[in-house]
Amino acid sequence: MSKSLSSQLRPPRAISGFLSWALPASIREPVLGDLEEAFGDKYQKHGMLSANLWYLRQVLFSGYSFMLQTQRSVVMFILAMIFFLFMTLFAMYISSGISLFIDIPSFLIVFPPALILTCAATSYSEVKRAFGMLLNGNRSYDNEHYKRSIVVFSTLGNTGLILGMFMMLIGIIAIGNVIEDFSSFAPALSVATLSLLYGVAIKLVSYVAQQKMISLDSGLKQ
Repeated sequence: MSKSLSSQLRPPRAISGFLSWALPASIREPVLGDLEEAFGDKYQKHGMLSANLWYLRQVLFSGYSFMLQTQRSVVMFILAMIFFLFMTLFAMYISSGISLFIDIPSFLIVFPPALILTCAATSYSEVKRAFGMLLNGNRSYDNEHYKRSIVVFSTLGNTGLILGMFMMLIGIIAIGNVIEDFSSFAPALSVATLSLLYGVAIKLVSYVAQQKMISLDSGLKQ
């Protein structure tokens, strides 16, 4: 296969990115290189669809084999978040229905401002690195990186919680000024309280992420 043709034939980036995330650093480049070369041969012989399916099978098999070794803490964190989400949705479902707890405007006035204010309090690069550290246990970081990430998640959680309370108070004041019939006050109040609910959720997830960074930092010191 010619060099120009080889440069044009690349495996799907998202799939190769997953394998790069799962593989140990010591063998990442050789394995990715061998699979990419084999992908090009498969493409020439059997076409793009067959090459992509073959590459996907290889990546899933290899990635799963190494993921539980290199990314065990990340996998446990993701599973814990999925379990938390499932139990939250289940509680909403058996109470009054999930739709009652979903309000896009309330979410938009809490989470994006909390993220922006966290970037302002720390920096965009530190926030980006903190989330990268949370989702990538296959890289080496020093104690200073972990300390900065702890600050990021602490700031994000506290800011989200405070914003939730602040926006809820604004909603209550606005409701009190426009609603004359007290029977309509309770439903309107429940909508205003959703801002606080989203703020508490941000605080909870950020607290777990913060504790994970503290645990990794302590392990590095030992």
